[in-house]
Amino acid sequence: MENFLPMANSTLMFLLCLIPIIIVLGQSVIYIRMGVNRTKELGIDQKNVKKAMTNSAIFSILPSLPIVITVVALMPSLGKFIPWLRLSVIGSAAYESACADMTITAFGYSGLGDTSMTASVFTSVVWVMCCVAIAWPLCNVIGLKFYDGKLKKARKSGGFMTVAAGAMMIGLMCVMCVPRLVNGADTVGVVTCAAAGASAIILDWVADRYKLKSLSDFSFALAMIIGMITAVIASQILGS
Repeated sequence: MENFLPMANSTLMFLLCLIPIIIVLGQSVIYIRMGVNRTKELGIDQKNVKKAMTNSAIFSILPSLPIVITVVALMPSLGKFIPWLRLSVIGSAAYESACADMTITAFGYSGLGDTSMTASVFTSVVWVMCCVAIAWPLCNVIGLKFYDGKLKKARKSGGFMTVAAGAMMIGLMCVMCVPRLVNGADTVGVVTCAAAGASAIILDWVADRYKLKSLSDFSFALAMIIGMITAVIASQILGS
């Protein structure tokens, strides 16, 4: 069966991924121009505007580091361009990894990282990742106003929504994590998760204890790097 990597890393795939990214970048430029023009209409000092834009650009680099790390981590499994596309347009690290893994597993492969999958399976992964990502923007356009109104009313009536939101998040994490613990016990995954989680907690504690704002900004990215290093070491030790 044909391996998927030649197609995933092809020039055609690069061009197909480049088109939506250019559109998103174009939208960003348009909104920046609209914002600057609006500040001029309001008579805001343009020096302050430029300073705010510069500070925003600098501070946006730090939260983007985990995204860059995820792109690099997904490239061996999904090629160079699809991770670049999906994490540049709407996508998140948790969603893209989980979505790709579930799709690959549904075809009978071991999951994300199984480079023996065929081009047809890779195509299915791309369709699932891209099409499902469209669902929530459409839901927002169609029903967000109605949902937000109902949510505000529910919050005024009591604390049920706070409990419900927490319960739904715990349920989501259980669906994603528990199978790795009970179905064949992914030991490397458990060790990696524990190392990354513990690292994040410790880094946040140190940053809060010693008032290290820069460490707090980097804690998530550093925890991911520690988790990746742990995964490599654990794989060598456990032989899986």
